[in-house]
Amino acid sequence: MKIDLTNIPPDGKYIEFNFSPDWWNPDFKNDHIIGLSMPLSGWIKLHYFAKKVAVEGALSTTLKLRCDRCLEPYDKPLSTNFKFFLSVTPYAGDLDIKLSEEDLNLIFIDGNYLYIDQIIKEQIILNTPMKTICSVNCKGLCPVCGCNLNFETCSCAKKLNTIK
Repeated sequence: MKIDLTNIPPDGKYIEFNFSPDWWNPDFKNDHIIGLSMPLSGWIKLHYFAKKVAVEGALSTTLKLRCDRCLEPYDKPLSTNFKFFLSVTPYAGDLDIKLSEEDLNLIFIDGNYLYIDQIIKEQIILNTPMKTICSVNCKGLCPVCGCNLNFETCSCAKKLNTIK
């Protein structure tokens, strides 16, 4: 879904969205975000603020993630709010500058269109932990035979101890 940033009314533009679970496409084959377990719903509001476009919104869904310890899929609810600013005019200054705290929430875009799908996907990724663990008690995989230690026991540890 694309929004023309030149047609934002003075009181702002409000957009509600609902996406089915098949909307999500992983960026690569072994991405730890497998998909969505529930529909994705939320809203975005755009309004002009000085020479910038303020973007604020919220989204809610349940993610299907891959555990980094045992590699099993599991569900994790996600509900988040976000806010940032867009600069529609391209940055024409020196490329080697020191950013201020205010600049960290500023995104430069080229053109007059904003793609909501891209913003939503970015917010999902930003609000997903780098390491995803299905539970604090996850035992992971055996480093020798690869069995899932949450469901099976193996004798690899005993074999390794007798070799030492």
